[in-house]
Amino acid sequence: MKGNEFSPLFSVWSIDAWAEGDSGWTWNYKSKLFEFRTRASDIKNAFLKRLRKYMENPRNRGLGIHGGSGLGRGWYYVQDDWDILELRRRCDDMPVYACIRETPSH
Repeated sequence: MKGNEFSPLFSVWSIDAWAEGDSGWTWNYKSKLFEFRTRASDIKNAFLKRLRKYMENPRNRGLGIHGGSGLGRGWYYVQDDWDILELRRRCDDMPVYACIRETPSH
């Protein structure tokens, strides 16, 4: 189901992060790729679907920090912290993309 102006707004970012020892990762740099709205109850799947669609567009190959279409199953997973979803590499747990729920400015 497509979103409309009343659906929650999400922004998708390409991110670069460095390891902070045992405390996890700190985002070093982020670049906004696109925004989307959805009424879907499964935000994780909506995020992955939109990211794959974005990366399949030949104009977007190489854009962002982690350009390309290598989102194959098994290589990445999504960590969901409610307002922020991070797509992380399984091999080293590094976050490479983020989906952020935007808060309305009323």
